[in-house]
Amino acid sequence: MAISRAAWARIWNPGRARTPSFTPRVVAYAFGIELPYSLLVPVAHLRLLGVVDSTVQARTLGLIGLMYLVKTGGLIALLVHMLRPIEHLRRYAVAHPLQTGAGAEETGSGAAPPEDLVLAAASAAYNTPLAFATVWAVSWALLYLPVTVAYYFIAPDQSPLGVQRGVALALFALALFAAALPLAYSILGRLLAPAAGVISLIARERGLSVPGKGYTLAVRLVILGACLAIAPTSWMAAMVLGETAGPAKPGLKLTLAIFSMVAVTWAPVCAGFLAGALAGPLQQVAAVIQKIVQRGEVDRLERIPVYFKDEIGALAGGVNAMVDRLEESSRRTRSYLAERERLLQDAAQRAAQLGAVLDNLVEGVFACDRQGRLTMINASGLRLLGLSGRSEQAGRTVEEVMDLGRVRHSDGRAFTRDELPMVRALAGETIVQEEQVLADGRAGRDVFLRTSAAPIRSEGGAVLGAVAVARDVTELMELDLVKDQFIRVGAHELKTPVAIMKGYALALLRNTTDVPAPRRKMLEAIDRGADRINRIVDDLLAISQVSLDVLHVSEEDVDLNGLVQETVDRVAKSASRHRVRLTLDAERPPVVRADPERLRQVLASLLDNAVKYSPDGGDVDVRVAVAERARVSSPPSCDAALFSSQRHGAPPRFEAVVSVRDEGVGIPAHKQERIFERFFRAHTDTRHDYGGMGIGLFLAKDMITRHGGRIWFESEEERGSTFYFTLPLSSEAPAADRR
Repeated sequence: MAISRAAWARIWNPGRARTPSFTPRVVAYAFGIELPYSLLVPVAHLRLLGVVDSTVQARTLGLIGLMYLVKTGGLIALLVHMLRPIEHLRRYAVAHPLQTGAGAEETGSGAAPPEDLVLAAASAAYNTPLAFATVWAVSWALLYLPVTVAYYFIAPDQSPLGVQRGVALALFALALFAAALPLAYSILGRLLAPAAGVISLIARERGLSVPGKGYTLAVRLVILGACLAIAPTSWMAAMVLGETAGPAKPGLKLTLAIFSMVAVTWAPVCAGFLAGALAGPLQQVAAVIQKIVQRGEVDRLERIPVYFKDEIGALAGGVNAMVDRLEESSRRTRSYLAERERLLQDAAQRAAQLGAVLDNLVEGVFACDRQGRLTMINASGLRLLGLSGRSEQAGRTVEEVMDLGRVRHSDGRAFTRDELPMVRALAGETIVQEEQVLADGRAGRDVFLRTSAAPIRSEGGAVLGAVAVARDVTELMELDLVKDQFIRVGAHELKTPVAIMKGYALALLRNTTDVPAPRRKMLEAIDRGADRINRIVDDLLAISQVSLDVLHVSEEDVDLNGLVQETVDRVAKSASRHRVRLTLDAERPPVVRADPERLRQVLASLLDNAVKYSPDGGDVDVRVAVAERARVSSPPSCDAALFSSQRHGAPPRFEAVVSVRDEGVGIPAHKQERIFERFFRAHTDTRHDYGGMGIGLFLAKDMITRHGGRIWFESEEERGSTFYFTLPLSSEAPAADRR
């Protein structure tokens, strides 16, 4: 993980190779501040011992100086050892500098310091002040014990120490301990706090938990306050006991003045260092909070170093965590706003694209809200209804825009509000291709529409509005009308010449016995061609009648077996290269109510297709049976059960079922849904395209439906097809088995 340039640059100016080492500065500050006080303490010790001889004083001071040098050397060595991890981290920073500034590149390896190095430096920065201050204070408390013992070897003629002087020397040692502990702790805490703070930032960016013992601020203040109270009190008590233990010595006032000055200056020095250590983090916390308040955002805020592991350190850590969360929240907010702006731009672009698409549609598109007020209408819709600008139509109700006086059904009935497609869509209904007629007063003619409508729903399914699409099919209707008229007229015109051709062909075949075989075949071909043309003409006429809804179906009782037998025989004569087989229900011959000519037309169409798409020599199987009428609207599965003999017991309702099965090319799966459409041919432009108009199955479905039956099929490509249709049995047909 990389370290940020801001944190890296704060490690004692690492970019400058000549920067003095960190440890010598700490040693110089710490022992330099101690030095003035260390020069006055020996004077107090000599006063406590009652030494007046100058020679003895000189020897004793020399011994004290030597002991002080030894003590100081040991303390310096210990301090250097304790600060070594911090110095290693500093040297690592110097060896791996980073250029700061916008767009700066890394000049060294740029690698983050090892975790163990960071943790060791952090432990040294946080633990050294109290640990070293304790050792320092103990060294001062014990420093004058060997000097006192050595004094009686230097001046053996001196009187014994005595209880009072012994108590005074003990209080003197306690005063030195109580004075050295807060002084050393405050000095080292103040000097190491910056290093601890920087290391805490590095550890924080590395995701490391900073080691080191934590002491609450209350404990520290209690201990330091006690030392500040104990040190001067013990000092003055020791001096009083030392002065009163023997005869008065000259220079007492000067000595007391010097000692008083020491007591007066020592406490403010400790308090100053301690106040700096406490106030610095609090000031940084206040500065960060003030920046947040003033700037209203948290970008580019530096984190607060954790100088001490106490309440102030916890406060700094809490502020850092708060700033982290605020920055994360700010980043998310900016990301959200940027994404929102992008989405708004995309939405505006899509809306413009959708508007352009809608305005260029031929169909009229309308949308309304839940209350039925118009919210959108495209340009084609305006033209279709003969309306002015779309802004003038906004807010108008659906019935106002559609103008109920101009809209009627295809049969001439007027529309009510509840019959309007959009109103029905608001009620949850979906309308598909419903025909309407719209009076166009300006053009003086009717406009034929096909309208689809659907509700607009929320994710929960609630209806929020509706949308309708209306298409002007006037030209298509007129074209269909012209086409139907042409087909009807053309079919009528073809009937006469076809009848003449067939009549002459039959006359020649019946009356001429000496016609050569080749010519007889030609006449038979003419007869078959005339029959085929006649069926096509009949189909065209039927389509015309279906389109005009004037197809007439006359019903009478029809022996279905006989009709099918007759039709199969006629087709079999013309399909000599195929085997057309018929299976009839002999035990229960079905009698149906139907138009025999229409049934022949349906059967002929199915048989023609079976023969046409079967290979030479293929079988065409026709079956007639009686089965129980299906109780569902969808076609039943046509398996063996459909033709099984249910001859014992009389189901309440039966129907006749006719099937035509071939072994032909079958119907592709993706074209099966359209097989009953008008003029649709499944094998157009394929190797199985054997001609035809694509109207036979359309008419077959229409005619069977008009008889109250159903028609469906099963087909598999390259494996043949089976077409089924049903017809209701005549009421005169027997309900039970005929035996």
